[in-house]
Amino acid sequence: MEHAIEKVAALVDERKDELIELLSTLIQFETPSPPARNTKGAQSFMADFLEGKGFTVDQWEVYPNDPNVVGTLRGAESDCYNSLIINGHIDVAEIDEHENWEAGPFVPIVTEEHIMGRGAADMKGGLAGALFAIQLLRESGIELPGDVIFQSVIGEEVGEAGTWECCKRGYDADFAVVVDTSDLHIQAQGGVITGWVTIKSPTTHHDATRRNMIHAGGDMRGASAIEKMMKLVEGLQELERHWAVTKSYPGFPPGANTINPAVIKGGRHPAFVADECRLWVTVHFYPDETHDQVAREVEEHLLEVAKGDLWLRDHPPVFEWGGTSMIEDRGEIFPSLEVDPNHPGVQTLSQCHQSHFNRQTVMDVSPTVTDGGWLGTANIPTAIYGPGNLTNAHAVNEKLPISQLIDFTKVMIQFIYQWSHSKKENKEDFQ
Repeated sequence: MEHAIEKVAALVDERKDELIELLSTLIQFETPSPPARNTKGAQSFMADFLEGKGFTVDQWEVYPNDPNVVGTLRGAESDCYNSLIINGHIDVAEIDEHENWEAGPFVPIVTEEHIMGRGAADMKGGLAGALFAIQLLRESGIELPGDVIFQSVIGEEVGEAGTWECCKRGYDADFAVVVDTSDLHIQAQGGVITGWVTIKSPTTHHDATRRNMIHAGGDMRGASAIEKMMKLVEGLQELERHWAVTKSYPGFPPGANTINPAVIKGGRHPAFVADECRLWVTVHFYPDETHDQVAREVEEHLLEVAKGDLWLRDHPPVFEWGGTSMIEDRGEIFPSLEVDPNHPGVQTLSQCHQSHFNRQTVMDVSPTVTDGGWLGTANIPTAIYGPGNLTNAHAVNEKLPISQLIDFTKVMIQFIYQWSHSKKENKEDFQ
């Protein structure tokens, strides 16, 4: 049967024009997020494709006009052999009308070496390669004893966890591969959480009374919320530096766990002393940390900073963390993901990669985030592995090397086959 798989992989070269055409088709669906609410056509295509390959398809709206699609191909001996989730997001990064694309962002350009268009690298290339791998396996008549579950999800670009909705719907597997942009490295990831820090005065004051607040004998107990927020920003910088020298994780450069004061809003207009100020922060954390943990650390530190200020100790900041969408509620969570190099799924994927390239697999950590953390949160052992690099992700004239797309597809053919033909082990042993 090993020879049969080699023959299937060889078909990728013979039929690479079909693979390129499949990716070109996906690129032509205009699914930028924001604005989002535009993936129904692309997801209908995904559903039809999977149904045509024998998958049972589940499709439901997460948001209006933004459905998830999950296809399930039941294995011949699914009770005994490993199941696999292949996960990817159908939405792509937003487009600015002033960007200078060679053609339109959704007009694919194919050259000898690359395919260009929004989503080529992030991450419709991964979706196309995985779909084509499944197509060639099915057309070759190869039966898989384990289940294969294909998830095409919405919302990743704006923190809308379409993948988490799949988990809540009950989809589970012995291993999952997120085919997002990793340059064919097997990757873990840190996490991200956004939050709002708010300072609010219980009283309002005319601008003309400012002297009474800040000079001797003024006899007015008040403060500018904007000026008090400056102390908290300094406190965040202190905490960020403290983290940089006390925390680390293999594969991350020192200080990658940052606290970014991204947006600040405060005051009414110049005739008022600012009675409210809100700071929007983005916190990056390491794979061995949780978003609840780092949010708690930020809160505890800022409350200690507030105790050192005569006004803030009586009017401490309040906090709001996370959210389900940067569009709907201006917040997001991306859980971190640790990858166990000794997990059988990771080892099998690594072996398939090494067999194809005849060199060691690179295992490292992504400097960005994917939906992989949601699968990990659902206790599904997961790794990120996909074509494309972050230099091209979100870039004008985004492109993907055709050779890498072909290589990825060949590795996935071998991996899907081998993992599906591996006997189940106790998943809890590898949590």
